[in-house]
Amino acid sequence: MGYLASIVMVGVLITAWPAAACTLKPHTVCPKADMRGIDVDGLDLSGADFREANFTVGDMTGVNLSGANLEGASLYDATLKHARLAEAKLGKANLRGAHLEGADLKGADLRGANLEMAELDDANFSNADLRGADLSLVNLQNVKLDGARLDGAIRGPHEVCVTPSLGRCRMGDRQ
Repeated sequence: MGYLASIVMVGVLITAWPAAACTLKPHTVCPKADMRGIDVDGLDLSGADFREANFTVGDMTGVNLSGANLEGASLYDATLKHARLAEAKLGKANLRGAHLEGADLKGADLRGANLEMAELDDANFSNADLRGADLSLVNLQNVKLDGARLDGAIRGPHEVCVTPSLGRCRMGDRQ
């Protein structure tokens, strides 16, 4: 129960169980939608409201979520390769194990987000707000962090980002 009940690909209507309906298009409003395992590969969902939605294990390759509100959403183990998430609101979102290779997160708000074990190769976090984000077990090589706010970002069990410098993070002890 709780999984998708039907998918109609005409403007793309998603009907979730129990009776919530959501049309997948730019600026749609679908907070708390259950979209586990959904394939929205390449869709334009810019400016959409998906607060606290569940996209766990979804295929979101190349999706445009620029300016979308995904605060508190679950994107656990979702595939977001080459996704456009510029200026998206992802505060407290669960991106644990997400595949964000080549994703554009310029200016995104990721305060308090869980990015533990996420794949970030060639992702762009320029000017993103990662304050308090969990970056444990994340390889930050080949990740663009120019101008990103990393204060309080967690890098491991005893490491917290104290001062970002030239796109890198100087680590301090967790207090």
